Amino acid sequence: MQVTFVSRDKEIAVQALEALQKQHDTLASQQTHWDDLRHASEKIDMLTNLIGQADNDELKELRRHRERSKALEGEHTALQKRFKDLEVKVSNSERAATTARQSLAQAQQRSAEWERRAKEYEGQLEMTQTKLDQAEQTQAQLDADYSLMKLQFEEREADDRLAKVYIYQNFSS
Repeated sequence: MQVTFVSRDKEIAVQALEALQKQHDTLASQQTHWDDLRHASEKIDMLTNLIGQADNDELKELRRHRERSKALEGEHTALQKRFKDLEVKVSNSERAATTARQSLAQAQQRSAEWERRAKEYEGQLEMTQTKLDQAEQTQAQLDADYSLMKLQFEEREADDRLAKVYIYQNFSS
């Protein structure tokens, strides 16, 4: 039963590891986009300073882009934190999977030992059963021999009594 639980825990850990790996790959591919956005934001800030007194509409547009870039940078920071958290979870999952594999290996070793002992005990039981059968056969043979000898002894006693009676009758007559 423990092997089933360990196996199920292992499967869950492997699935979680795969999901975390997919998220890791996605976040890693998005890293370049975030870097591009950060560079774009820096360029926008530089252009804003250079233009300074350009058209109000263009200035407002640049400010809007800058604000959007800052918001994206905030999201990027949050995603980086989440990425690090996911890496920790992956590491923990890998450790748990390793522990589960070790537990499974130990359980398999114990199971093999129990099976070996069971076979030894079965062999001993079979040998003991054979000895018991032989002892019962010997007992039955001894009982039969005893009965036969007792019967022969009783017949001999009867013959001896008969002979004494015969001798007594022959001497008394």
